[in-house]
Amino acid sequence: MTAWSDPDSASSNRGRISLLVLLAMSVVGLWWFTRSDGSLRPDRPAVSAEDAEPLELPVSSLPVPVQVDLVTLLDEVEKHVPSRWGDLSQPAALGDSTENTAAIELARSPFRASLEGNAATLSAIVAYRVRGTYHLPLLPDVNYACATDPEDVWPRLEVVLHAPIDLASDWSLRATTEVQRLDPLTTDARDQCEVTALGIDIADRVASAARDFVESQTPAIDSIVGTADVRSSFEDWWSVLAEPIQLDDDIWLEIRPEAVSRGPIQGQGSVVRIPASLEARPRIVVGDRPESIQRPLPPLGAGVGDGPLQILVEAFGEYGETSRLLTEALAGIRIEAGGRTLEVRAARLSGIGAGRVALEAEIAGTVAGRLFLVGTPIYDAESGYASVPDLAFSVATTSLLVSGASWIADAGLEALLQERARWPVDAVVEWAAERLHEGLNRSLTPGVRLEGTVHDVEVIGVRATPDGLVVGAAATADATLIITEEN
Repeated sequence: MTAWSDPDSASSNRGRISLLVLLAMSVVGLWWFTRSDGSLRPDRPAVSAEDAEPLELPVSSLPVPVQVDLVTLLDEVEKHVPSRWGDLSQPAALGDSTENTAAIELARSPFRASLEGNAATLSAIVAYRVRGTYHLPLLPDVNYACATDPEDVWPRLEVVLHAPIDLASDWSLRATTEVQRLDPLTTDARDQCEVTALGIDIADRVASAARDFVESQTPAIDSIVGTADVRSSFEDWWSVLAEPIQLDDDIWLEIRPEAVSRGPIQGQGSVVRIPASLEARPRIVVGDRPESIQRPLPPLGAGVGDGPLQILVEAFGEYGETSRLLTEALAGIRIEAGGRTLEVRAARLSGIGAGRVALEAEIAGTVAGRLFLVGTPIYDAESGYASVPDLAFSVATTSLLVSGASWIADAGLEALLQERARWPVDAVVEWAAERLHEGLNRSLTPGVRLEGTVHDVEVIGVRATPDGLVVGAAATADATLIITEEN
């Protein structure tokens, strides 16, 4: 015989079992919530290995006026361009004429050199003597001579060379030399060479022959200019700027050069002035000596950057001081709901990676213990304060609140902490200005000096790291890198 149970009785039993399960779950949840000591103690948020996005400023320009003295090059030109050429014993056709053969001897004075704008000018006096013959058809040859007697004064020509100079992208000086003028020095009789029998002045023909010779020397002049070692001096100070500059025990200025460009070359006397501009992302950092990053000197760009130098200043603060400020701001916050109370007693901030922080709020009242909220700090320029407007209960905290203290969330504690978790950071402005004044006025190495004036410093943001908060400020400065002949 089969025994069938009463359906109503079975349904009643299932209801009792469900109630027992619910009560058991509530007890477990309450135990988890209280952790057996009557306090709320969620696990700390895990720390991520992900780094926060670093603060950066746009590339800005640092003027680098560079001078190159061409005296040595001019000495080389003087050595390589003959001061005498031609021979009275070796006649040749004078110009395109087959009727006129002449032997010419020329003597050049030392070059006089000057620079103006982007071009060099070389000038010299060329004295000459000549012995020649006119071969006339059906008539006797006509011989002539100028200044062939020892006591004769030689006629003179003036040669002027024009050489535009440029600094190429490979850091080599380049010149394109051409004969600008080669004529008799004056129109006086002294600087004429007249064939008396024919009434012909051949000074212009001698000048034409001299021009041919001088033009044959211009490639050598251009080659000599190209030997100027401009690159080495640039490489020297480029290497210097790649090294961190110590301002104090644990304060460093990094120039972080990225590129070099230059404006139009200007010359004066024997000196070429190159208005170069260094493109860099300078910053001041606190802590251990930053790693130096040595990069090869890049190709030279064209143009000079405008605007002042922008310097990133990063001031590091441990979380202890920020926690003290937050405790002052948050201690005493009180919420009430349904006869239950909660009061914030203290606050501690810590970094959890990826640019985020955890705010640990120590609480007392109906519920005691701690709560964790997480978020990303930002900076408000209008108030000069940092805050964490996206503060939200951590996953572990939310889980416990749902289990047994949802009234805390419902009472608006999260919103209160979002509003009041603020702390001042603009004190870094004065600190940064002082450090920068020291950093921008100093000798970096013999022959390289940094000079500048700070005009303005403003905080641009905050960045959370696991070890502390980094406050970033942008400093505007007029600065120049002075390269002297000592280098």
